[in-house]
Order: sequence, then C-alpha cells, then structure tokens
Amino acid sequence: MRVREIAEWLGATYEGDGERELSGVAALDSAGAAEISFVGNRKAVVQAERSAAGCLIVPLNFNNEKQRTVIRVQDPRGAFARVVHLFHPAPRLSAGIHPTAVIAEDVELGAEVAIGPYVSIGAGSRLGDRVQIGAGSVLGQRVAIGADTVLHARVTIYDDCSVGKRGVLHSGCVIGADGFGFVLSGDKYEKFPQVGRVEIGDDVEIGANSCIDRAALGVTWISDGVKLDNLVHVGHNCRLGKHVVVAAQTGFSGGVVVEDYAVIGGQVGVGDKARIESRAVLGSGCGVLTSKVIRSGEVVWGTPARPLKEILEQLANLARLPALRQEVAELKAQLAQLMEERR
Repeated sequence: MRVREIAEWLGATYEGDGERELSGVAALDSAGAAEISFVGNRKAVVQAERSAAGCLIVPLNFNNEKQRTVIRVQDPRGAFARVVHLFHPAPRLSAGIHPTAVIAEDVELGAEVAIGPYVSIGAGSRLGDRVQIGAGSVLGQRVAIGADTVLHARVTIYDDCSVGKRGVLHSGCVIGADGFGFVLSGDKYEKFPQVGRVEIGDDVEIGANSCIDRAALGVTWISDGVKLDNLVHVGHNCRLGKHVVVAAQTGFSGGVVVEDYAVIGGQVGVGDKARIESRAVLGSGCGVLTSKVIRSGEVVWGTPARPLKEILEQLANLARLPALRQEVAELKAQLAQLMEERR
C-alpha cells in the first residue's frame, strides 16, 4: 500500500514520497524502509531521528527538517491504530453454520452470520448481520446480538441478555450469570432470586474470562464504548457509562455506578453502591469503600481510596521516617547529657 493511499484513507496530508510502497507496521526502533511507524510523544521525536521507517505518522507540529516521508495528523497514536487494521485485518469466520451447531428453530439469523462448531443457541434469540460465534459458545433463550459483533470461542450468554453492534467478547466471557445475592434468614443464607438481565451497548470489548452478572431486578448496564480487560467482574445492577476503561482483575460489587470516561486501573476493588463520577481515575490496586463517591475528574489511589496528592504526601513522610528516627535518637541523647550535667 502506498503512502499516498494511507494518507487519503486517514483524511490527512503527507510530505515526501507519496508513491513509496509499504508492506507493514512496526515500532520506531525496529521499522524498516517498507514499514510505517508513528511519533506519539517527545521521547519518540528523539527516537524518530534514528528510525529507518519508510514513513512516519507524526503530529501536526512535527519538525521535518530531514525531509522524511511523513503523514501529519492530530492524533498519531489513534491514526496508527487504524493503519494497523489496514495491514492486519481481524480474521473472520467463513459465513455459514457448522453442522455440529445446535440452533433452536425460531432463532433469527441475519445475513452472512458465521456460527462455529458445537455452538448452542436457544429459542427466541436474534443474531444481526455478520455476527460471528466462535466454537463452543452457548447462547441461552431470547439473547440478542447486534450486527458485526464477534464472540470468540467458549463465550456463554445466559437467557434474556443482549449485546449491541460491533462488540468483541473474548474467550471465556460469561454474561448474565446470577449476581451474588443472598439473605441471612435465621441461621442460613437464602438465595435472593436474580431475575433481571444484562444489556451491553455498541462498540464494547470484554476481555477473556470476564463476568458480568445479571441484575437481581432490572438491568446491569454496560454502555457504548466500554472496554473491559481480562478477568474483570461486574456485579449485579451495576451501571457503567460510555467509554469507561477498566484494567484486569478489577471487581465491582453490586449497584456500583461508573460514569462516562472514567479510567479504572488493575486490581481495583469497588464496594457496594459506590459511585465513580465522570473522568475520575482510580489507580491500580486501590479500594473504594461501600457507598463512597469519587468526584468527577479526581485521581485517587490506595485503600481506602484517597486523592493521589494526599497519598504522595504520606509516602514522602514515610520515606523521611528513618531520618526522623535518627534525629529523635540524637535529641534524646543530648537531653540525657544535659540532665546529667545539671546533676
């Protein structure tokens, strides 16, 4: 693919050899003359001087004094991500139904759906156009899957759950299992029936072995554009707003609300009915107590989660403790000497 064609596809301008043929993508430090890379930060600007890449995707203000072949864009990293798809399109299953699949008679199948080996789809379910269902996946009754969504192997979706358009669910996902709802009645726990459902919006990606529990009553809602890493657990009746990003091994207790564009690090624990407001950032490993509110735009860390500035001040004070201990020991020695002299 030629530089000029890539620039046109991105809706961007280029400088240099627009007819240069490119065969792939690579990192700055390893790209060759037939590969394209990108300059995403100040450190990369320095690396770009030594890079052998045939073309660079650069910010609008990039100084091209060496007259390299470049494509100028507002967001180099985002543009490069799109270019990667050009050279490495996602593999697709061939349209059709594998003979080992078990599909209820009344299931609605859109155009060009691909259903792999040993898939099971229950009664009343609906699959949109170009949906792909990987081997061994199980869809319960009345499950709805939007157009262009991909379910990798061994995904399980329980009854009455829905997934929007252009979603990606990786292997081992479980959508709609019962929430952890139990009531202590006398000397034993009684299960609180989980009769709600899960609704997942458009353009959502859910990592391998992640679980989203159905609501006890009502809906567990995952909004458009949410990205969940591997091993994430979303409890019953949670609501995740648009374009929330969650790293691996994070768990949300029941009834948690996460507003739009919040960023949540790995191994975070969020207690019942906590609220994470829009664009808040939770550092890896922090703990949010039950019913706690993390304010919009706030950056927190630690357990219990506190503002990052406060945590850093405490860490700085802890780092000074050995010196303070030595000073106290010296003062005690001086005081003892003074007391001895007075005698």
